[in-house]
Amino acid sequence: MQRSFFTAALLGILPTAGFTDGDFGTREEAKQLAELMISIVDRDGIEAAVTAMHQPDQPFVSSRMGINLFSGSTVIADNREPETIAADYSETADLTGALVWPIVAAAAAVEGDAALKWYHYDTQEEYDYMCYSKASAVGDATVMVCR
Repeated sequence: MQRSFFTAALLGILPTAGFTDGDFGTREEAKQLAELMISIVDRDGIEAAVTAMHQPDQPFVSSRMGINLFSGSTVIADNREPETIAADYSETADLTGALVWPIVAAAAAVEGDAALKWYHYDTQEEYDYMCYSKASAVGDATVMVCR
């Protein structure tokens, strides 16, 4: 289903032109990490993906981008902020007050970018993240890679 620009903007999903790179990486890098994580989920299951998040032979733990793996709307693995594990993003608002999960889920449905105002991972200052989001073909897993 095609979304209009107006609908996409309301949901916090932005077109890729002009929004390709962030301070932590490029859109292409975020997409590659998301696709790799989802391929692990689809091939080996969600528990294998949780384990892969912190394996040194996988690219997730060393990435400068924030990577969240969700089961439903709940974070079950995070490469940079383990304190977010078990957070239910259907009840979590970004710094604008918008609930995060509807934005992420809508972006994942079109394999696009969710625009979130959040805290900078390193400085704790307010930061505008572009988060490539993708859902699993099996089960209820979603990955979000923020740059």
